[in-house]
Amino acid sequence: MKHVVFLILLFLTFLLVHNCNHGLSPSSTKKTNPDDLSGISGAIVYQNWPPGDSLKDLRLVAFRDFPPQNIFVEIITGNAIVYPPIDTSAHLQFNVQFEEYIMELPPDTFEYIVVAHQFGEDRFSQDSWQAVGQYDTDSDSLPTPIVVIEDSLLENINITVDFKNRPIQPFENR
Repeated sequence: MKHVVFLILLFLTFLLVHNCNHGLSPSSTKKTNPDDLSGISGAIVYQNWPPGDSLKDLRLVAFRDFPPQNIFVEIITGNAIVYPPIDTSAHLQFNVQFEEYIMELPPDTFEYIVVAHQFGEDRFSQDSWQAVGQYDTDSDSLPTPIVVIEDSLLENINITVDFKNRPIQPFENR
């Protein structure tokens, strides 16, 4: 009988050790089902691409406030979310006619959805970036705000990028 109890305890210990290799860490918050994502999706249409030597980086940025005060302060404080994340070397595609995207965002109101283009050498200088397209459904030049709802993907947030006809530049002269 002692032998059977020992084998059961050994088996339970094996299961415990084998299945608990991460300790008490929280479960992953990464959602894999698009129906459970909170965020936006759409297409970006590109026109009038500049010469390749002026294409340093291209990102989609969702700002909670418009006009944003400072690009980097907004990002660091969480008032702006960048896609692909700024800490990666990935960026939106260069020299394509269009691309589709899905950007995960927390539930909140975002007043300014913009495609930001780095044309200057200094990635961390506000003077090296410009807005080249924004989400706008009105005929005026101001961006259209969006409201992201928990577990809801807001679709058709489409943006036209025209490198020769840029939208208003909220960061110039700041």
